[in-house]
Amino acid sequence: MKHFSFHTRLMLALILLCPLTAMADQLFLKPGQSKTLRTKGRVNTVFISDPSVADYKVLNENTIVLYAKVPGISEVTAYDADTKILAGLQINVDSFLGDINQRIVVEFPGSQVVVKSFISSEGKSYILTGTVPDEETRGAIYQLVGSVVGKESRDLKVNYNTDDRESSEVFFMTNKIYSNVINRLQLPSSNQVNVKLSVVEVSKKFADTLGIEWSNLTLSGLIKGNGVINDPGVFSLIGLKRGFDAENISTTISAVNNDELARVLAQPNLTVLSGEVASFLVGGEIPLLVQSKEGTTIQYKEYGIRLNVAAKVEKKQKIKLLVSNEISSVSGSYAYNNYNIPRIKTRRSSSTIEVADGDSFVIGGLLNEEDVESLTKVPFISDIPILGALARKSYTERKKTELVVFATVDLVKPVSSASRHKIQLPEYHRSSSVQLFFNSGVDKNTREGRLASDARSFMERGGFAK
Repeated sequence: MKHFSFHTRLMLALILLCPLTAMADQLFLKPGQSKTLRTKGRVNTVFISDPSVADYKVLNENTIVLYAKVPGISEVTAYDADTKILAGLQINVDSFLGDINQRIVVEFPGSQVVVKSFISSEGKSYILTGTVPDEETRGAIYQLVGSVVGKESRDLKVNYNTDDRESSEVFFMTNKIYSNVINRLQLPSSNQVNVKLSVVEVSKKFADTLGIEWSNLTLSGLIKGNGVINDPGVFSLIGLKRGFDAENISTTISAVNNDELARVLAQPNLTVLSGEVASFLVGGEIPLLVQSKEGTTIQYKEYGIRLNVAAKVEKKQKIKLLVSNEISSVSGSYAYNNYNIPRIKTRRSSSTIEVADGDSFVIGGLLNEEDVESLTKVPFISDIPILGALARKSYTERKKTELVVFATVDLVKPVSSASRHKIQLPEYHRSSSVQLFFNSGVDKNTREGRLASDARSFMERGGFAK
């Protein structure tokens, strides 16, 4: 029976005063299913918010049977004679919700996920709440729910800009989203990826000097560092026995100290949230005249060293990475309709790889070849046929360079407040008047060595913790 001794008005007032936390438990039923609810105390009154969605029947003073009718949400509360709440449930009647939650428990055992439904102005919608161990699990659960109850799906793309202001897509970050499925799943902590990059322009002479065969470089050879001097990816010129990565390539090039052999163009250190894109540009913009029906306008084109890094952390701390690098420079101009149009030389590459935490890799193959011809001659005499060849000298030089990008990838996290005192900042060394007068400790070699040591210590210790 559905009428008990307490008046209906009193029960409605009590329901409104009850905190929402008392109704936190959910019961998922399909239309036509039932559930037996047993209470510790004697049931005196039962209230149900929407009998058209779900209803109940009292079997005895401690047992209530709940049964679902049509899809929707209804709340049921059982009270004893003193209006104390014995049980409170939210009945969620849905054809799929119970199966979805059970399937998530079975297929993703490390997750604490609850899928709920609610009625919005656009119809029935679903929301995912809880915690998951990694991003791959979060995406898989969302796609599972969306494939069952989702409507109006579309692809959410992640793009990065190129030099011509057009966008390129990061394909492994494209996700399908559904208009009626809301993803509120949380990770224990946000994943951040730090990428140390060294962009180096290497001449053929430098490569021969170091004894490096780029085509034989492998990931294991790059990070192994087993002390065998002639292994691929390990320097043989100066006996460097460490792994081949972005840090020691810069050290070696600095040791060679010859811009004709190799030069470091840029050394960015980028940190990006998993699922996002970081960009780096060192250069400038040049004006270009663009003619259209409306007339002549000026557009600016970027040039210089551009790097785009997109990262996504997968299961088992594997990092999927896209590295897009480009080197462009002004190499002359040409005339067009009385205008001098600059000519831009560009070298560009894009690679998608998967690495582990701490791995290093090399991107090469961006070759550039230049032929320079010069002629030295004695005026007038060199123009005499046949004999003039004795008074002039021609010289041809061929210059071959390769653009190489060295990268080391690490998973990082911000330094906690308890460890902030461990962060070391560069020190300022003040020289006394006596040191300046006698040039004691302020000579070039001592000063540069001290600055290099401070900078190296700061970069290794400051800002991030592995």
